[in-house]
Amino acid sequence: MSIGIALLAALIGYLSGSISYAVVITRLVAPGGKLSKITVTVPDSDMKIESDTVSATTVRLQLGARYGCLVSLLDMVKAAVPALAFKLLYPEMPYYLIAAGMVTVGHLWPVFHGFHGGRGLSCIIGGMLVVDWVGVLVTNLIGAAVGIWRKNFLLMTGAGITLMIPWLWIRSGDTAVIIYAIAMNILYWTAMIPEINQYREIEKAGDIGQFQDATQYNVVGVDGTERVDTITVPAIQKKMAAWMGRGQKAEE
Repeated sequence: MSIGIALLAALIGYLSGSISYAVVITRLVAPGGKLSKITVTVPDSDMKIESDTVSATTVRLQLGARYGCLVSLLDMVKAAVPALAFKLLYPEMPYYLIAAGMVTVGHLWPVFHGFHGGRGLSCIIGGMLVVDWVGVLVTNLIGAAVGIWRKNFLLMTGAGITLMIPWLWIRSGDTAVIIYAIAMNILYWTAMIPEINQYREIEKAGDIGQFQDATQYNVVGVDGTERVDTITVPAIQKKMAAWMGRGQKAEE
């Protein structure tokens, strides 16, 4: 392995990851506006989760699902493009894993935005699509299904990348790929500790059932503006049930 090429892959990956599309889209859609700390509460209760991440989730909660999805896709692309480029240029070497991994590092600690970024999930998925796109689809579907069954939004969104570890272990047996998957999970779940701790506090208070069963959340910004978030696990369950019901009627 060439140290020079490895450093180049790391630099390109980090700089690409440091481009915060959450900030870019927010400035384009809401000139003068900026992403800020948000508080997610359950209607008619004292339960709340606070977050100050600069991420697709924050954009979704402040500007709506359409822009949140756009930011998530752009974050995937900013990881997939440099990873794919190095994989095509050096197919026998793991430079592409270095590039993909450093995109996540740049996203978490972006040099262009005061080293304050998001949690990195979309970037990790983008990099893993280059590693094994079939695995990403399979593990994320399984993870989402388990999360919906358990009524756990964190599990629904994050379990897929964790399941990539055994998937890649069995499917490839490539040590470098497995190390990459483990490293990305360490970065993601470490970054998620503030949210995980808040979920645990709700669980300790015995209110987790009410939180998980809520069909909508109130989202309050630091400036007092409020939005209603209807993308909850129960809401997703209802939509899936309605979709399956329509499918059964169509078959009849």
